[in-house]
Amino acid sequence: MSAPNPQGRFGTFGGVFTPCTLTILGVIMFMRSGYVVGQAGIWQALFILALAKSITTLTTLSLSAIATNTEVRTGGVYYMISRTLGPDFGGSIGLTLYVSQAVSIAFYVIGFTEALFGLFAPPGSELATTLATWHATQLCSVVVICGLFFVTFKGADVALRAQYFILAILLLSVVSFLIGGFMTFDPDVFASNQGEFDPAATPVAGELSIGMWGAFAIFFPAATGITAGANMSGDLRDPGSAIPKGTLAAIIFTAAVYLIQLILLAGGASRESLVGASFESLTAMSIFAPLIVAGVFAATLSSALGSFLGAPRILQAMGMDRVLRPLEYFAKGHGPENEPRRATVLSLGIALAIVFMGDLNAVAEVISMFFLIAYGMINLSAFVEGRGGNPSFRPRFRLFGWPAALAGAIGCAIAMVKIDETYAIVAMIIAGGIYFYLRGKEAEWGDAKRGFIFSRTRENLLALERSKPDPKNWRPVLVVLTDDVTRDRALVKAGSWLEAGRGLLSVLEISEGAGAEPEGRLEKRLDRMGEVKRLLGEYKLVGFADSVVVPPDDEQLDIILQAYSIGSLRPNTALIRMPPASEPEARERTARRMQTLAAWGSNVVVYKPSADGASPGRRRIDVWWGGQKNGSLLALLAYLVNLTPDWSKARIRMLQIVKSGGEHLEAERAMAELVQAARLNVDIEVILSQEPVPKIISETSASSDLVLLGMADQAVADFGTFMQERTDFLDRMPTTLLVASNGETDVLA
Repeated sequence: MSAPNPQGRFGTFGGVFTPCTLTILGVIMFMRSGYVVGQAGIWQALFILALAKSITTLTTLSLSAIATNTEVRTGGVYYMISRTLGPDFGGSIGLTLYVSQAVSIAFYVIGFTEALFGLFAPPGSELATTLATWHATQLCSVVVICGLFFVTFKGADVALRAQYFILAILLLSVVSFLIGGFMTFDPDVFASNQGEFDPAATPVAGELSIGMWGAFAIFFPAATGITAGANMSGDLRDPGSAIPKGTLAAIIFTAAVYLIQLILLAGGASRESLVGASFESLTAMSIFAPLIVAGVFAATLSSALGSFLGAPRILQAMGMDRVLRPLEYFAKGHGPENEPRRATVLSLGIALAIVFMGDLNAVAEVISMFFLIAYGMINLSAFVEGRGGNPSFRPRFRLFGWPAALAGAIGCAIAMVKIDETYAIVAMIIAGGIYFYLRGKEAEWGDAKRGFIFSRTRENLLALERSKPDPKNWRPVLVVLTDDVTRDRALVKAGSWLEAGRGLLSVLEISEGAGAEPEGRLEKRLDRMGEVKRLLGEYKLVGFADSVVVPPDDEQLDIILQAYSIGSLRPNTALIRMPPASEPEARERTARRMQTLAAWGSNVVVYKPSADGASPGRRRIDVWWGGQKNGSLLALLAYLVNLTPDWSKARIRMLQIVKSGGEHLEAERAMAELVQAARLNVDIEVILSQEPVPKIISETSASSDLVLLGMADQAVADFGTFMQERTDFLDRMPTTLLVASNGETDVLA
């Protein structure tokens, strides 16, 4: 919930309604509304107005929900989104919104200059041609921008006090053209302005038909002032109350003004005048033309001033959050009110550059794209909060529902594509590039993504609980069991090979506590869990770290295995280390663990490092198949290992030993059937020999890098005896994995 800010200087009217209204009733209303009616026709113009207001209204509902659910500080929309979806979303939208606001400064000033020069140098006149040669319009825009910069640099107090005077002029000009429009309204003229502009039927010098979406792109900046109040959030006394009330009031008021204006323009000016001289048409319709001139000056300059106030505060907030290192320079404020002067200077530079880069229509399209992205992300952030079902999402604003937020996000995306696919793609690439650059950056604050992820995870876990397992969609849910993760670093690495990013990897360290008291065991557990996480981070492995500290001589692995799950999502495979003969106690413990693991129906993999301790060369993997039960899991694990970057270039051999020629053909057939069913790319080799099996395996795989061997049920049940009998054999082997399957991966069953 947003708490009142006792340091705030402005209330709902002065801090939100007025700046929003001044920005919405801006350059488009005076300079391009008639052009939109002339190009699209009155009915399409009204549809454009309804669509633009629908998008901004839905966005305002989302903005209001977020503003009344969280504390709102300096940074406005950026602050809200970053606290909702994290620094990656917040940073991408913050920069996008900052640039669009900085570009808006030039956009509004260009509109001011166009209106100013249109008074004494109409387009096409000799004076206009001469001034164009001298770049007089650009020079005038530069002077105006510098003047606005001076006012802004003095602080928000000076700028916002001036807005009341500007608002009075603006409202007088609106009254002037509305009264004049009612007086001059002609039904026949209105009827002639219903269809789209046809250059062949009504030729206007230099004008082509731009279609409805082209007209929408030009008109949409007229609706983009809804964030003007939110951008001043740090200066509001109660942003949680002021932002919803002030913004919605501004939308309703300005929608009524635009609705009446468009209808009156359609009934008060010819198609030629609307398309070729939009501003002049509005002036002619007014009962007192000088008020229109004063109004356009007030509207354009106030909108530019509002952008000059809002844009730097977004950049300052991003700098304070240290989202990007270069932006930290702009975090510093000046004076008792923490004015963002450094960011204001940068905004000045961007505005001056834009003045020389495009005309009013071109800049309007660019601004529309960036604002639509920003509005889409505002709606998306509200959708994530609402749909996620996070208990902490309790906005005071009641006119919100996540379907409306989703509709707003989809509407923004559709509008972008309809306006211009190229501009839409470029704008999305820019915002997406910033997002992916910031992705993974840890925030120093909580955000709603965790709640959204929790909600989706809950739904997926429940769906997984209801689904029926099948060997064809088996995935490794692997737990690495260790007594000392620091010692067993190679074991953890082997676990990442077997999981291969296709399942879930967890590392569970089971250690004895220093005493019987739970408090001491808890402290040790947290310490050891931190060590496991550090090891995973060091190897850049994606997995879960866990630690269990048990009382001395009371391991209770069976209890741990039963509790180590969420519903049906429990480890299906355990990886353990084979201790050397020099560790008899560890061997006894491993033998007990093998019995427990087998009793609870888990696949078991025993890791035995290379005899010489050398790292595997990762050139060849040998799979020794001794029967159908273990065969499928052996083949599947070899395939998974082969998917990892470490083993991607290794060749897999599947081998089997037979004693007679008759068995040879049957073995080839059985392995070929397995390989085909499992769709594996392996080399099959059947070895006909009477030599002892251990001798054949050790000689054949002596030059291999990883060997997978199956274990019989008896070997698992009496693993202590198995280790004693196989010590000499295994000591001669390279890195080896001994595999005992529970049968759930048998693709031939």
